[in-house]
Amino acid sequence: MTTSEIAPFVGKSVRLTLDDGRVLAGTLHADNGHGHGHEHYAVVSGPIKEGGAPVQEVIHGGDRITVIEDASGDPAASE
Repeated sequence: MTTSEIAPFVGKSVRLTLDDGRVLAGTLHADNGHGHGHEHYAVVSGPIKEGGAPVQEVIHGGDRITVIEDASGDPAASE
């Protein structure tokens, strides 16, 4: 997906599908400060165990994202 397609979802709860078929749910963050030709995104969700650290998956480039959808009603997609 392009940066302009992804931008409206940054900072929001999302469910997205990656090009390898994995589905991630959480808050979408963007970081373009790396300067090597593509955006970096991170999907952050709550900890797996109570009291644990949030879980984060870094995505190198928007072209890895094939589907993105609003997941604001899904408690599993919150930080």
